[in-house]
Amino acid sequence: MTLKSRLAQASLVVAVSAAPLASAFAQGAPLPVLIPAGPGAATIDTEAFRAEALRNDAYSIEASRMALERSRNPKVRAHADQVIVNRQATTDALLPPGTSLTAGGTVVADGTRDGPFGSPLGLIALPFQITGAVVGGVVGGVTGTNPVNPIVDARPGEPGKRVALDPSRQKRLADLNATSGRRFDRTYTGLQAASDAESVRLYQAYARNGDSARGRTFAAQAAPMLQDEFDRAADLHGRLSEDDDAAF
Repeated sequence: MTLKSRLAQASLVVAVSAAPLASAFAQGAPLPVLIPAGPGAATIDTEAFRAEALRNDAYSIEASRMALERSRNPKVRAHADQVIVNRQATTDALLPPGTSLTAGGTVVADGTRDGPFGSPLGLIALPFQITGAVVGGVVGGVTGTNPVNPIVDARPGEPGKRVALDPSRQKRLADLNATSGRRFDRTYTGLQAASDAESVRLYQAYARNGDSARGRTFAAQAAPMLQDEFDRAADLHGRLSEDDDAAF
């Protein structure tokens, strides 16, 4: 099976896993993310996992959109395209239609659809716990002077699907935004590889120690797609760095 086929298959698995996750995420107040070192460690709170995974998705989507606007390297652009597809799939599985994630990691109502949290594909069976309404409140406590939008809209034109970035990911986007040309390509692929590594570690840890059995299944199914994404980003970054070294 080709890498493209494996990624497509993994994306489908992420989507169909959304129904079990919906009930798993009705957990109460979000907690700080703590990734256990291995088996036998403390369990990972599902709400914390969801929030951190969505923030990583949001960064990856926005950085890849920037790559499509700025890069002239066809391999970089192709990778950015695939990252957007992958991360929209995980975002769709983690965040119900018509909802968004605040800076505090809380899912809030954000827009309307036909029926309560309706999905034409039936991917979301039950709503998450929803707190309040969003009307400009997604950002919450996110502040700073970085020249980037602190809210990433994963699916423009659809209600919800907006994620408030944390300050560290805002800074990554600001750093990327300050580059151009070949330096942009190197920075994008390097930062994306780092983001992918974080996602792989997060998903693998939750697959071992998450507090929801259904959520653990989802994480285990999605992790290989994210590992493939990391491998591609790391390889591409290495090749770009080698090409630049050879130029001198």
